[in-house]
Amino acid sequence: MDIIEIKSVTKVYKPLDFWKNDRVVGIDNLSLKIKKGEVFGLLGLNGAGKTTLMKILLGLLKPTSGSVNILGSNIEDEKIRAKIGYLSELPYFPKYLKAKEILAYFAEILGLPENTKKERINSVLKTVRLTEKAETRIKGFSKGMQGRLGLAQAILNDPEILFLDEPMSGLDPLGYKETRDIILDLNRRGRTIFFNSHILSEVEKICNRVGILHKGKLIDVQPAAKVIKKYKNLENYFVRMVAPGGVK
Repeated sequence: MDIIEIKSVTKVYKPLDFWKNDRVVGIDNLSLKIKKGEVFGLLGLNGAGKTTLMKILLGLLKPTSGSVNILGSNIEDEKIRAKIGYLSELPYFPKYLKAKEILAYFAEILGLPENTKKERINSVLKTVRLTEKAETRIKGFSKGMQGRLGLAQAILNDPEILFLDEPMSGLDPLGYKETRDIILDLNRRGRTIFFNSHILSEVEKICNRVGILHKGKLIDVQPAAKVIKKYKNLENYFVRMVAPGGVK
């Protein structure tokens, strides 16, 4: 079952200076299907269009042309929005608040029932290995801990689909492993996960399939295992992708 379907999506940005005629193509005629229960990784250099595509999927940007179907409907449908979770690349939380207070705030925004709110907050803290830090103020959190708190916020509503924008950004090796283990655990629990990254080794360990985005074009989509077998490792694949002439 296809849980996400992107059909011929193009996003063109108009110039900030009204007297200029040049246009910037953020996404160029991109089509892609993601199956239920899949972990899909979108790889690309900075500026390739990864975040633009994710914002389109989330309904934060409207495509210039093409369409996006999520869970059989349009992202503008509030019932569909209630079934997705999102972690931005650089989540920010007020440093004077405690982890539990942050999650209580987001629980209010999500409209979680009062009788289940406390149980849900404790559950997501356990999932991201932050139970012992529930009463700790954010100013005492490492970057990796803040990232895991961001994941907790993203799964508060028990989403069917989880969108993660560069979830490994700026983490040390321990942070990579902790985040990777949480993502795989969420997938084992039935979540479909779509995430952007440029950290090739982590994508290799997590994904069922990998898409390569370059200058707004989706130039290849393959199972991660096939990419590794064909090019020995994803680093070589990525180098070949950006070289003159692209991947052959």
